Amino acid sequence: MLQKTTQWITDRLVERALPSIGSFMASALQRMLILGHAEHHNQLEEQARRYEAAGKPHLAKLIRDEASEMTLNDPFSSAPGICERLTDDSQSISGLAIGLPDATTAKKKRSKKKPVQTEDAADNGELAE
Repeated sequence: MLQKTTQWITDRLVERALPSIGSFMASALQRMLILGHAEHHNQLEEQARRYEAAGKPHLAKLIRDEASEMTLNDPFSSAPGICERLTDDSQSISGLAIGLPDATTAKKKRSKKKPVQTEDAADNGELAE
């Protein structure tokens, strides 16, 4: 009987505590996300001001336009476009390899270096390494 009562009390505590803990963690995560987002916007604005001071207003405008499109509702909204750009075949035209080299290529054997004879060593009849 005591074990059943203890189990019942434990179950009720978990039922009430788990949502509270989950809610607290979710709000803490949301708060961190909002603060990080605001800090990122602040850094972008500072960078835009630096470009304006350097006489490059077109870059400052570009940064501000991109920053205004960032949203907190969908933090990964630009991910599909980035993936598309990375996998686009037109990138290979630039001559830069995006992917990793082929792992199936055979490894070259290390060759032993033959001793090289220098002029001083040749006069003495010695071999230099």
